[in-house]
Amino acid sequence: MSSHPLPSASGPRALSPASIALMVLSALLALIAGSVVAASFPRTPAAPFRVLVYSGSALAPQDVVRAGVDAVRELGARNGFGVEASDDPGVFDDAELARFHAVVFNNTSAAREEGSGLGEAGRAALRKYIRAGGGWVGLHDASAGARDWDWYEGLVGAVLDRGTPVQTGRIKVLDHAHPSTVALPDLWERTEEWYNWRTNPAGTVHTLAQIRVRDGITGLDEGVDHPWSWCQHYDGGRSWFTAGGHASSSFQEDDFLDHLLGGIEWAAGAKPGDCTGTRTGSFQRTPLTTSGLTDPVDMAVAPDRRVFVAQRTGELKVVDQRTMKVSTALDLAYTPETAARSDGLIGLALDPGFGENNWLYLLRTDTAGRRLALSRFTADGDTVDPASEKRLLTLPGRRSTSSGHPRSSGSLAFDRAGHLYAATGDVTLPLTSGAPNDLRGAVLRITPQDDGGYTVPEGNLFGPGTAGTRPEIYAMGMPNPYRVTVDPVTGTLLAADNGADGAVGHFRITEAGQAGRPYCTAGATRGAADCAPRVNGARDGTGEGGGGATSGAVYAYEPGNLYRTKFPEYFAGKWLTYDPAGRRFTTLSFQREDQAFSDPRFGPVESGELQSVNGVFEDMEWNRPTAAVFGPDGALYVIDAGLAGGTGQDGGNEGAGVFRIDHVGDGRLPGAAVTTDRDNGSAPLTVVFTGAGSGLPRDVPVTYAWDFDGDGGTDSTDANPSYTYRTEGQFTARLTVTGPEGTTAMAGQEITVGNSRPRVTVHRLPDGGLFRPGDTLAFTVEVTDDEDGDRTPVDCSRVLVRSAVGHPGPLRPLRNSPGCRGSIVTETGDASLPGPHRITVQYTDGGAPDAPELTGSTALTLRTGFQEAEQFASTGGAHDGAVAGSRAEASAGRALTEIEAGDWVAFDPVHLGSLRSVTVGATPCGIGGTIEFRAGSPDGPLLGSLPVPGAEGGDEAVSPSTALRSSGGGVRLYVVFTNSAWSSEKPDLFTVDWLRFHGPGAGQAGAR
Repeated sequence: MSSHPLPSASGPRALSPASIALMVLSALLALIAGSVVAASFPRTPAAPFRVLVYSGSALAPQDVVRAGVDAVRELGARNGFGVEASDDPGVFDDAELARFHAVVFNNTSAAREEGSGLGEAGRAALRKYIRAGGGWVGLHDASAGARDWDWYEGLVGAVLDRGTPVQTGRIKVLDHAHPSTVALPDLWERTEEWYNWRTNPAGTVHTLAQIRVRDGITGLDEGVDHPWSWCQHYDGGRSWFTAGGHASSSFQEDDFLDHLLGGIEWAAGAKPGDCTGTRTGSFQRTPLTTSGLTDPVDMAVAPDRRVFVAQRTGELKVVDQRTMKVSTALDLAYTPETAARSDGLIGLALDPGFGENNWLYLLRTDTAGRRLALSRFTADGDTVDPASEKRLLTLPGRRSTSSGHPRSSGSLAFDRAGHLYAATGDVTLPLTSGAPNDLRGAVLRITPQDDGGYTVPEGNLFGPGTAGTRPEIYAMGMPNPYRVTVDPVTGTLLAADNGADGAVGHFRITEAGQAGRPYCTAGATRGAADCAPRVNGARDGTGEGGGGATSGAVYAYEPGNLYRTKFPEYFAGKWLTYDPAGRRFTTLSFQREDQAFSDPRFGPVESGELQSVNGVFEDMEWNRPTAAVFGPDGALYVIDAGLAGGTGQDGGNEGAGVFRIDHVGDGRLPGAAVTTDRDNGSAPLTVVFTGAGSGLPRDVPVTYAWDFDGDGGTDSTDANPSYTYRTEGQFTARLTVTGPEGTTAMAGQEITVGNSRPRVTVHRLPDGGLFRPGDTLAFTVEVTDDEDGDRTPVDCSRVLVRSAVGHPGPLRPLRNSPGCRGSIVTETGDASLPGPHRITVQYTDGGAPDAPELTGSTALTLRTGFQEAEQFASTGGAHDGAVAGSRAEASAGRALTEIEAGDWVAFDPVHLGSLRSVTVGATPCGIGGTIEFRAGSPDGPLLGSLPVPGAEGGDEAVSPSTALRSSGGGVRLYVVFTNSAWSSEKPDLFTVDWLRFHGPGAGQAGAR
């Protein structure tokens, strides 16, 4: 990391690679799932504790075995614990094992080899010992396993597949909190016999250290996520394993001895250490709200754990975790036209003194829709007074929302010194831009003042008064920095940039300078082509958040934090990133200090360089995560913006929600879920509630407490009660579920009494219908409102149409077509965007004297005739369905593969009245077969079928066609693959690249 600030200059200068490190990620790592039973036996040892070193039938040479025994004896002598050594399997007796707090398997395993190893009695004793809370430590060949004993393989965590030749490599130490790795360097250079595992244990155990596979170690075949040392709670006890210790010299190395000592102390219960941080299932996601959200993009958590949520549509929401009430604190009241041509509300940050001053900062389009404003507002409880605005900055110029670009973006973040960073993206700027007087496409740094103004701190890119520059600029060259965050401990600025060309950059910025294109290698001026694009060079289809991982938050572990499910210390200092397109989370670890290595293949590394990228939360499914921040409680809060298309009944995005992720380790929090038969209507209103989905697994008993009217009392303790509301208004019904250990979970549901949600219907456009690029799609909207009825005409200005037709990304308000009728003009270029194109329509009524406004909505899907086969809605069948595999020759680089007889894919919805025939692009690389088109289910009415030949006739792509019986409306269309001659011993049937549907279409001309 550079410690030399850039001097002020009339022109920008690029930083050294140590100051701004660009990391372009093209793939994310995955963890496999697993489960662990919680420990039950308290074996906290009194000093000194005792350890058994077992070396019976050791596979290693005797000098290695003796070195291992001597090393543990020496560690015991130096650190005050007792050590006994034995190679007699008879020591595995209940009474003998009861004398020890941990057993070390010194390059040996539990395998039985013609009388050697552990017999049935010894195995039973070891298992009983572990189940009683005992500790186990395994060195190197302890992973040789017992092929006839699955329990032992689980105890170790992984079983040796094969080793490599002895060679030098490096180990990435990921956990700097566990006693066995706390003293180790970030990159640990070692000469080892490196092991491949029969099954990769990542995800089933907590990985302490990984092999740095990219060092080029000959013989490794596990991929980049290759664990080397790990720990776990297993079957009531504790298990710690290291793949080190293959040579006697290992036991003379100080680092290895520290590693071994920490493992023994943890396994014996003498030192604490979390062993769940990277294990799948160690985190639990709790929904805070999953309704009423429309395009949420940013969030912040107050000291009292209220969650503030910024929506691009202009609403600032507040979720109160004490009551589960969701309020609209501020509504910028964008008109449909303003919303259509602007970026909306895109950035949110709470003042560092929010607990006392209640100040919050918003980055948003002004009400005219032509400029971007950074303003401070003052909150009063769960409301924000628009009149409290203090505007700090105004950015000139309109911003692009054309179909050729994803929306511009922005982000706000405070550092520990009170400086406010504002990332201001603009994808309309040229990739070679870097105008020193343009605040767009840059990261600004200012210091807000109490009077609502700001000052410019020292150390920005341009000195005050420098001609042709803006002193607010801190880093520039990033056209679209979607999200920035600040390391709360080091103060380092972290940014992710998503450009219009699809390139994704991650930056770690320690001082002012040029950070992005054309400075994509932190100093070397290069063209956009040299910045790594997305796979296949294509712009990401989701648009929002660009095409790659996005900057999340950095965790600051606080030992004094009493929140019982805060994140463990393992995550301290790691940069959490998320991928809206890939729907996954990763952690980035950095070098903590400079290092040099003895092997000439390994150059020196500097503090701040990227060390490792690892997956997390792999067991959680997401639609489109767009923000992630740590709260003051040490939990992670996440916005899922929902499906790029689709609108919920209440006008919110389908699948959108605000979630809290807690670290539960080996335990579990109860779940809370509320469903109702209705949530609105006239008084008196009887609502039937159900707590289905609440509670704990395996029917662990829980209690229910319902507060229907929000007065804080308990109105029912039934699991599925009903309640009659007799007073008009809006109420938050809250369910509290309490587990046997006193842990609780809450869920809320808004109930509106005195107003009914309007019903919205779209005419002239069939759901699932086809359109031809270039068509004009006309539509009308019908709204039914029970309260207004025939007395009051529908206010068509309250109808808002959003469309994703003709552009990548989330839904955008439709320009020039407000009201109850309109049209969507598609472009010929839309043919390059195959797949579903969503249209949503919502209407907000006028409310009632004692009841708030309600929003009703509907959604429909249109399709171009050309569909990529891999863009199916679902797959299944007798052999688990098809797979979207990479194929360089395919039209979008991917095709349906692994197709076996009985497999199917489904597209939903498809309007059968729009279909006349279909052509399929396929490759006869297998035995061939038949493709059937069926309505509603894999064995539903047959609409048509076509043959695909086998590979014996050649492997050139074919495109057969068939007529389709086109009766009925919108259905789920199943494409079923059959061949009665197929068997599991035979190859797959074929691959499918695309489908082209032909029909009359939804526009002015038929689809082709």
